[in-house]
Amino acid sequence: MSMEIEFKWDANVPRAFYKMQRAVRLSGARVLSTQNWNITDVYLDAPARDFEKQKVAFRVRCSNQNWEATFKTRTEIVNGKAVRREETLPLPGVRNLQEALEFLHRKKMWKGLCVKNLQPLFVLKNRRKTQLIIFHNTQAEVAYDTCEIGVCGRKVSFKEIEMELKKGSQATFEKLGEVLQIGLQKAHVSKVKTAFALLNLWGKR
Repeated sequence: MSMEIEFKWDANVPRAFYKMQRAVRLSGARVLSTQNWNITDVYLDAPARDFEKQKVAFRVRCSNQNWEATFKTRTEIVNGKAVRREETLPLPGVRNLQEALEFLHRKKMWKGLCVKNLQPLFVLKNRRKTQLIIFHNTQAEVAYDTCEIGVCGRKVSFKEIEMELKKGSQATFEKLGEVLQIGLQKAHVSKVKTAFALLNLWGKR
């Protein structure tokens, strides 16, 4: 079991990505690497919405042609910070969503979750840029997300900045989160929670 610890900022304002990149430079953190990703996340649940009842978000992700399944416990974001359980299952040989669903259906159970007969809820298409940085011997990944949320036949644009602890001191990571607070608003609602809210709103019509 792994725990994900991250900060989130609302990036739906002008020049948000530039402001954060500048703050990273001024913080004294060193950028170890930069990567670009094309990510498609399809969030799934059983017809009776069993995962939602358990406060679990379950997705399959295609990232640069690699497929995997992940579940996260759905926790509230407090002052921009989220801590939650996260588990990931590689999907070797999978080439599309249908094959991913079939792989999970054959597996039946995973980490105590029934993964048979899952159905898509919504889709997040994300153009992501990541920076792996080091700050006082603590490594973190800053992700700049430009997303399109596809739910109930509609599309909504959304931007978000995330910073996840990768290795090192949680106290140092939290200090870095304070250092990078440079005028951007800390997120109160994530892109995933936004998508669930839209699903519950539009899906009832």
